[in-house]
Amino acid sequence: MMRRFLRLLTLTLLFLPTAYTSRAQKNTTPLYSISGQVVNAETGAPVPLASFVVNNTLGVVTDEAGKFKLDRLKGGQITYHVSFLGFSPVERKITLSADIKDLKIALEPLTLGLEEVVVTAQPTDAGSTSKIGEEAIRHIQPMSISDMFQLLPGNLSTNPGLNVASQASIREIGSNANNAMGAAVVVDGAPLSNDSNLQALSPSLAGSASNQSMNGMNDQTTAGKGVDLRSISPDNVESMEVIRGIPSVEYGNLTSGVVIVKTKTGATPWEAKFKADPYSKMIYAGKGFALDNGGAINAGVDWTQSFGDTRKRYLGYDRITATIGYSNNIDVAGRPMLLRINGTFYSNVNNSKTDPQMQITSSTYENQYIGARLNLEGSWKLNGTVLSALDYNLMVSQSYQSDRLHEYVSSPSGVITNTTTPGMNEGIFLPSTYYSDYEIEGKPLNIYLQVKANKIIQFGGGNFTNLRIGADWRYDTNYGRGLIFDVLLPPQSTSSQTLRPRSFRDIPALNNLALFAEDRLNLKLGSTSLALQAGVRLTNMFLDPQARQDDIFTVEPRVNLTYTLFDGPKSMLALTGGWGLSYKAPTLLYLYPDNVYFDRVSLAKVSNSDPNGSLAVLSTDILTNLANPDLKPARSRKFEAGLTFRLGTVRGAVTYFHEKHTNEFGFASRPHYMHYVTFDVPTSATDLRFEEGQVTYTDQAGQKTTAATRQDDYIGTYYTPTNNSRSEKQGVEYSLDLGTWRALRTSLFIDGAWFHIRRTDEQDYYSKVTENDDYIRLMPAGSGTIQDRVNTNFRFITHIPQLKLVFSTTMQVVWYESEQNIWQDEAGNNRFQPTADGQFLQICPLGFYDKQGNYTPWQTEFASDSRYSQMVSRSLLTAYDRETFRPWVMFNFRLTKEIGRIVELSFTANNFTRTSRWHYYDTRTGYKQIYPDMYFGAELKLHIGSKR
Repeated sequence: MMRRFLRLLTLTLLFLPTAYTSRAQKNTTPLYSISGQVVNAETGAPVPLASFVVNNTLGVVTDEAGKFKLDRLKGGQITYHVSFLGFSPVERKITLSADIKDLKIALEPLTLGLEEVVVTAQPTDAGSTSKIGEEAIRHIQPMSISDMFQLLPGNLSTNPGLNVASQASIREIGSNANNAMGAAVVVDGAPLSNDSNLQALSPSLAGSASNQSMNGMNDQTTAGKGVDLRSISPDNVESMEVIRGIPSVEYGNLTSGVVIVKTKTGATPWEAKFKADPYSKMIYAGKGFALDNGGAINAGVDWTQSFGDTRKRYLGYDRITATIGYSNNIDVAGRPMLLRINGTFYSNVNNSKTDPQMQITSSTYENQYIGARLNLEGSWKLNGTVLSALDYNLMVSQSYQSDRLHEYVSSPSGVITNTTTPGMNEGIFLPSTYYSDYEIEGKPLNIYLQVKANKIIQFGGGNFTNLRIGADWRYDTNYGRGLIFDVLLPPQSTSSQTLRPRSFRDIPALNNLALFAEDRLNLKLGSTSLALQAGVRLTNMFLDPQARQDDIFTVEPRVNLTYTLFDGPKSMLALTGGWGLSYKAPTLLYLYPDNVYFDRVSLAKVSNSDPNGSLAVLSTDILTNLANPDLKPARSRKFEAGLTFRLGTVRGAVTYFHEKHTNEFGFASRPHYMHYVTFDVPTSATDLRFEEGQVTYTDQAGQKTTAATRQDDYIGTYYTPTNNSRSEKQGVEYSLDLGTWRALRTSLFIDGAWFHIRRTDEQDYYSKVTENDDYIRLMPAGSGTIQDRVNTNFRFITHIPQLKLVFSTTMQVVWYESEQNIWQDEAGNNRFQPTADGQFLQICPLGFYDKQGNYTPWQTEFASDSRYSQMVSRSLLTAYDRETFRPWVMFNFRLTKEIGRIVELSFTANNFTRTSRWHYYDTRTGYKQIYPDMYFGAELKLHIGSKR
């Protein structure tokens, strides 16, 4: 019923403007215009490219003289908002009853001398959405945009660092690959894509890992995860908005939420920045140049180096980012069009081979990630009877990814083969020890194109509807050479499943086409008002026959509602709510897995005295066409309800949310039953030869003899991509702004959340206890974790305009935190039970397979049978108890001081009380560090020149 209702509601809202259009044509209500100029409040100079928006819908940007004109407006009370990079925005309400001409709007340059400075994330009117503005960014001194997430309700402070891949984390405790992959990161209107990232050693052998060693190499790669946020320099960011709830249908290919990044544009003074802490250093320079035609070029470049541990400099990270953008407001057919062209180059290089300390570990790795993006963005403000605006966005991104490993192999498997055809082949003896080198080379290409058409229909009295329809197309492919290594010196193999080189160029490209329609309705209902956003998104994913399934088609309805009960000069109360579906399409890594190669030794005879007495023969099974025909897109269903209020200078918001994420991506083990021949050759044999599937040798009597054979069996496992997990989340997010105590020049901002996350594996899986077991067990689904956390951040912000100084002290309190391992069936019943002696808990398999592939259902008595008991998974009696952490409090401090008009000095200190505590687990062995290490850093900014 709910689905039918929402579909009917969506269709009704989409067709509602048609009815109002006919009424509007008959309506003789007069239309008015607003024109004026935006200037610098200090110098009086015009501010070109400033944004002038009425009621968050209709808008234009100023020309080279700072002038603007917006016509065809119906009368009544309206709210206009004016903003531009480097200036404090202006928002005012006016009553429109006649044309307004020569409206002069003076923007104050952003400075700590202003009466109001915002250094926190601000909730917006669109549900659970937070916006982090320019002042907040400069105050927290981020090294990556992931550092800005600490300002969101429910997130904890972390120390800045770039030594590991940086991932988005939305409504999450810790980190999760599916959560990061489901976060859409949109930069200047175009989403960044990681869908063609294939930097994995072998998905069938190691999943999404780039190697099988614990040397930190995997920390630098993001295959099967989200976008690496380190490729975006925070120094070139004007603002960041995070939609944690239900986004507009114009955003697709997501499950967790949307991160909207807007980069700097327009004319700005020269800015130089120097940042340093015990682990990192950063240099940045940028400038926005005004052009004679009213346009502007904004450019910036930065270099950052970071070390997680200065004793291990080979784990360091270097980033170079350069950006250049052109923006202008041009006339097209008599109507203004805002045009932005942005180019970005980024490079991160981690070359451990130059560090002599790596000689101790006998292995080195190098990670390179170099890329460029070109973004063309435009908005044509038609403001006509048919269309109000036409927006378009084109993004092309090309990158080069390389992961290289130089590893010492001390105990190789002995013999190898490089065949790519199944059967028996003569093998190659490996040396007893050697160095292996391999490279994973990727060249992802991503193209995104979106076109949107808006029609705004005004009803008068502040009532209007905004109908938006559009389409977008995504193309993702990879031209890299893939996995490359010397087949005579292969990477270390831990089982009979071995590796072969694989080219990424043979993998088909991804093609996604989406259509969307949405209506945003604003109505005054007596003393109340209603804002309703409803839409639907239709997406088709075109698949190559190699995917072994038809195209994937998804339908995503989404609804957001805000019902304002009253909105007066001193108080306001509104109810908010939303419901929606969203999907994240599988990436190339999951759609097109690699082949599987199993090599078993049929003969390996070595003679040190006889050159013809050594021979190796291997039997090879090759599994191809392993794409999962049942692979589905990850699915997210979200519901939320809340309220926002204002009472005097106190403002607040609270939101309850419930999310179900199903069909999350992962890799599941599969069995392979291999039957092959082995040869029996005596130790005295000489002149060994392998011909036509037979081994011959010369015996002690000098006779040529054919080796005897016997049949052997082996059970192997490999990984295939699948939808094997789900996450269920619920919680409450809240924020409260208590205003400013004028006597102390101090304000208090409180935010926090309760998160409850239940994450489980949904598929039975195959597992071997040891490599050469005679059986492979089938273990039941249902293993997972339950996490809870309740935290509050008390942000005391002191701002002294006379001194151009702002400092903030954050008291971060974690009231409650717990985690629990679970293993339950679909009904929520525990699958574990005590062992017969009561010393352990055990999970019994559902059954097992022998080497011939025969299945035996599990029986209770098998747990005490020595032939089968090793297949029972045993753990401590406390393994599934809830682990609860004691409450803890941490203090952070930040200071920003302007010195004159040129110099700005910032300082930050996390955990400045230097509190340290370790939690020793009660439910298992080990411990966890509760407080992050004490961190301090300083930043010096130089502003050269003045704003126009």
